[in-house]
Amino acid sequence: MIRRTALLSALMLSLLLAACSKDKDESADADETQAQAQAQAQAQAEGGEQAETDIQAEEPPPPKADYWKVVGPLVAGDYSGACMRKPDMRKMDATITVGADGKASSSGMELDFREARKVMLTRQRQKDGGYGAMFMFSVDEGKGGDLLLQSAEGGKGSAIINRDDIGLMCSEVGGIDKLSARPLRAVFSGLLDAKRQTVSCLDNKNLLVRRDTDVEIDGDVLQIGGTKFDIAGAETEMFTFDDAGRTMALSLLMPDKQTIALGYDGAGKLTSVTVLNELERSYSCEPKREG
Repeated sequence: MIRRTALLSALMLSLLLAACSKDKDESADADETQAQAQAQAQAQAEGGEQAETDIQAEEPPPPKADYWKVVGPLVAGDYSGACMRKPDMRKMDATITVGADGKASSSGMELDFREARKVMLTRQRQKDGGYGAMFMFSVDEGKGGDLLLQSAEGGKGSAIINRDDIGLMCSEVGGIDKLSARPLRAVFSGLLDAKRQTVSCLDNKNLLVRRDTDVEIDGDVLQIGGTKFDIAGAETEMFTFDDAGRTMALSLLMPDKQTIALGYDGAGKLTSVTVLNELERSYSCEPKREG
């Protein structure tokens, strides 16, 4: 009887140990499976992040207009006049020399406007029917340097060049009237894609609705949808280049007080179209979205 009981006890102990060993193995297998799943998920996440980084890295930089090839020959010259030197305001006769390569110098100052971050060129009709011009170049938004050329009545103008806190301000400067000899839209037409482009414009009566609208410049005629503008009659033209030519804009003030603003990227493609009739918008457009 005792031997039988001992045998049963040994058998029970053997079964219990086997069960425990099986549970342990199953638990280890489960842990290993979970670890593998976590490692796979992490690898997929890291791979996705890497793929996104690779896509971002492969994106080409935004196009940049080489506007100086047009601006350079236009502004190049020696501008002499009656000048005052900053900061002591001493009067002196001096010359500001601007090269077609964008480099300007005067009285020991040397500046390179080839990569100017901000350029603003304005041509405006005057009371006598002629045109005046103001060209401004800024190396950066701080005190890195700027150049201003402005024409005035009688063929004389002014020229200012600054770098940090030193500079030169000159009046009675000749030769600046050439800046206003041609319409700016004609000077820079080669930088713009004047062919018909389709943009998406808000419906002014229902701002939830957008309509595809064709925009085209044909000579002196700007056509936006079914509306034509004779831009040869503009009283003021302004051409601006920002971010060293990565964005451009043409603004026109028409005789009927309408303001037209056309935005472009560095490749000359339209990025925005706005037409204001005093305080009312008649057009507000952006590039047409694909898909």
